[in-house]
Amino acid sequence: MNSTKGIIVDVRGSLCPKPVIETKQVVDKAPGEVITTIVDNEVSRDNVEKFGVSKGYSVTIAQEGKDFYLTLVPGDMNHNDVTVNIDTLQESAHVGNRVLLMTKDYLGEGSEELGRNLMKTFWTCVVEADVKPKTIYFINSAVKMVVTDSVHLDNLKELAKAGVDIAACGICLDYYGVKDQVDVGTITNLYAITDSLMNEAVVKL
Repeated sequence: MNSTKGIIVDVRGSLCPKPVIETKQVVDKAPGEVITTIVDNEVSRDNVEKFGVSKGYSVTIAQEGKDFYLTLVPGDMNHNDVTVNIDTLQESAHVGNRVLLMTKDYLGEGSEELGRNLMKTFWTCVVEADVKPKTIYFINSAVKMVVTDSVHLDNLKELAKAGVDIAACGICLDYYGVKDQVDVGTITNLYAITDSLMNEAVVKL
């Protein structure tokens, strides 16, 4: 078996961005440790390697069968070998000054099915981002993401817990008949949303 070092991040069976996100969680909480991330596909291998290099780590890769062992070493420091359950690491959040305007319940243009899958990954990435948006407004079909049974609720609740202001357009909720099903954030109005758009740094999606 390959000799692993430092903190072990075993994400075999997972596709990106999860391997990068879980590696990042450990980097954020244990910046002085050697980290070995184990993946079982080339895309995750390449993305974890790029992430490590971008953070200033020296990255070496060993392969056993279909598994890749990426060892991230911070500079030339010496480290003791340890194994840590990454579930015990707590992420610290920082809220920035950006406002997100979500205009639909899928991401991008073209295939709506693909866009809905991309939206799931997008919220996961926002939750794990070093800097969170200040506010997220939901209008039109995007309001469906804040109601009961939405596949995005867990991530949106994590963002709300981190201090992100989440607000859905009341007119839009009424239109889709889901005003009584809002399960995260608050209900706002178009005047408040417009005022924010005129005075703050907004990203429209």
